[in-house]
Amino acid sequence: MNLIMQEENITTYKGFRVDDTAEWHLTVYISEKGMSAYLKNVENPLEQIVTLFSESWKSDERSLLDNIENAVYDHPQLLDDFSTDIVVAAPRCLWIPAEIADGREELAAEYRKIYPSSEDDIFFDAVGDMRCVYSLASGLPSFMRRTLSGARIRSQQGLLVSRFMENVADMPRLYVNIRQDEADMLLFDGKKLLLASTHPWREQTDLLYNVLNIMEVYKLDSENTMVSLSGLKEVKTEFMKELREYVTYVMLTTLPSGFSKSDIPLGAALVMSRLSQRS
Repeated sequence: MNLIMQEENITTYKGFRVDDTAEWHLTVYISEKGMSAYLKNVENPLEQIVTLFSESWKSDERSLLDNIENAVYDHPQLLDDFSTDIVVAAPRCLWIPAEIADGREELAAEYRKIYPSSEDDIFFDAVGDMRCVYSLASGLPSFMRRTLSGARIRSQQGLLVSRFMENVADMPRLYVNIRQDEADMLLFDGKKLLLASTHPWREQTDLLYNVLNIMEVYKLDSENTMVSLSGLKEVKTEFMKELREYVTYVMLTTLPSGFSKSDIPLGAALVMSRLSQRS
């Protein structure tokens, strides 16, 4: 076992020996720009989270599936008999009320009106009375079924919506999760989801534009709207200072216990925090 890095309760290893896979849960995070995998002990919540690997690559739709496949085959421990969650950070998500469409064929047909794709490449999440339909790479669902069969696949947006819709406040709430080159933005009025989308950004001014544009489109009062920030540490801290010049209530999002100072993506952290609650 080769120890590479340790930070707070997050430990990164090149290899990690597991005597009983039933004691550990595997969480895999996949995006257009990289992939990472984590092990959490479900028998002992005080055991450190193990980062099996974290890889990044240039965003390229043509090579994305190859990159994902290579990451899996380069880390064969992923293929061990773990209970597994896969978090997919897909920017091409479509949220559809169940009353409009609910069956897979209906949902896929609605999705393909906006995002041309094969029905076999589409994933589906149910979040309350909403359906999240999304895709990341052609051929990804079939590859997941072949290599990580039995894994539960969730979209990052779906996990964020599930978590934040419960945080009821007396004003509209806009959550901004800042990632490398992208930001997830979720808008709620009470428990009602008004918006869930992913926006590209290069400069901090892009983030500011998107937030203020959402507020204008939904006619939100800058003195009666809460904006909550999570994600990249340095960016969100500086952005909070700038945004407070335009919006009265700007704060950092309360993250699951033990993850506030880690670099684990928020979707993966939410999955592992639920494991802690069950154990």
